[in-house]
Amino acid sequence: MNLLFNLVAVQPIHSAKFHGGGSYGEVIFWALVKRGAGFCCAFDSKKYLAPAIVEACKEKGIPLFDINEKTPQQIVDENGIDTFYTPLYSLEKRWDISVKDFVFTWHGVRALEMQYSWAGVGFAKKFGQKMEALVRYRESWKKYFYKPKYQTLAARMAEGKVRAITVSEHSRASIKSFFPELMDLEIPVFYSPMTEYEPEGFLPPGVAAKKYFLLTSGARWEKNNLRAAIAFDELVGMYESQGKSLDMKMVITGATNARAYLRHLKHRDRFVLLGYVESKELEFLHKNAYAFVFPSLNEGFGYPPVQSMRYGVPVAASGTTSVPEICGDAVLYFDPYSVSEIKNRLVQLLDAGIYKEYASRAPERYAEVHARQVEDLERAVDFLLKG
Repeated sequence: MNLLFNLVAVQPIHSAKFHGGGSYGEVIFWALVKRGAGFCCAFDSKKYLAPAIVEACKEKGIPLFDINEKTPQQIVDENGIDTFYTPLYSLEKRWDISVKDFVFTWHGVRALEMQYSWAGVGFAKKFGQKMEALVRYRESWKKYFYKPKYQTLAARMAEGKVRAITVSEHSRASIKSFFPELMDLEIPVFYSPMTEYEPEGFLPPGVAAKKYFLLTSGARWEKNNLRAAIAFDELVGMYESQGKSLDMKMVITGATNARAYLRHLKHRDRFVLLGYVESKELEFLHKNAYAFVFPSLNEGFGYPPVQSMRYGVPVAASGTTSVPEICGDAVLYFDPYSVSEIKNRLVQLLDAGIYKEYASRAPERYAEVHARQVEDLERAVDFLLKG
C-alpha cells in the first residue's frame, strides 16, 4: 500500500490559522506515524505547517511533496500512489483526483446547512475574503456551486469509488438527508480524536483566573462569538443599571479583526481580544476560565466545549447541529441566534448552585467522550489502512 496523506487540510484555511478539521488531521497524522505506516504527504509550502510535523517527516523519512511544484494528480501518478486520504474534503478542482482508493473524512455539510449572513463580510479582513463572504452560504451559491460538487462526490460514493467516514451521528444524518442516494450506504462514525495538550502559559494583563468567560475562534463569524460578546456587554450594563459591579471579563481568542467586535460594544474595557494563541496557551485559558461559551452556528463535532469540560469548567453552548450529541446533559444550551437567551445562560452560570452542578457534570462527560475518541481513533486508522 502506498498512501498519500493530504497535509494541506491541516494548514490554515480561510481566515483561520487553526481550525477543527486541521486539528483532527494532525491527530490522524500522528496516529499513522505511531503505527509505522508507510506513507507520504502533500503540503503547501506557502502556508504555515506545524514545525513538529515537518520535523517528524524528516526524522521518519516521510516524503513531503509541495503542491506548488506538482499537482496532487501528478504526485499520485509519478509516485505510484494507490490510496489518497484527506482529513478535510476540498471542493477545489485540483483535489478531484483519480486514484485506486480515495478516502476522506466528511465532517458535515456546513456549506449547505448554514444560513447566509452579512456578518461574514464584516469579519473578513482581506479583499478576497470579503468577496468570498459576499456569496458563501447564499442559496444561489449553494444551488449552483456547492450542491453540484457535493452531488458528484455523493455519486462516486454511491458507486463505491470513494470511501468516507464522518465524526458524529449528526453529520452522518445530515449527509444522508441532503443526499438520499447515500441513505443505504454505510458511513462509519468515528468521534473526532483530540490531542491533549498540557496547559502552559499565563493570563493576559488585567485578567484573573476564574474571573473571565472564554470564547475561541474569534476570526470566524460562523462561530457566532459576536452575539455572545453583545450578550456579555448587556449583562455588564444590566449590573451597572442596578448599581452593582460584575467582576468578570470576556476573553476572545483568534479575534484578529478587533473592529468587528468593538464597534458593537459599549463596555470595551471588559473585553480582552487576543490573536491566535498556541495550543498549550489555549489549554491554559480553558483551564483557568470561569466558564466557556460556545455559540457556534454549525459544528460537525465541536472540540472546544470538550476541552473546557476536561478541567471541570462549566459550559454554555449552542443547542444546534452536533453540539448536544457531544456535550450531552453536561452543558447549558441556548438558541445561538438569540442574544437575550445567551445572556440568560450567563446569568444562570453566575448562580452558585447552577455553577456547581455543571462544574461537576463537565469532567464526567469529558471522560465519556474521551474514552470513545481514543477507541474511535484506532478504528479510523484501521479503516484508512484496510484499503
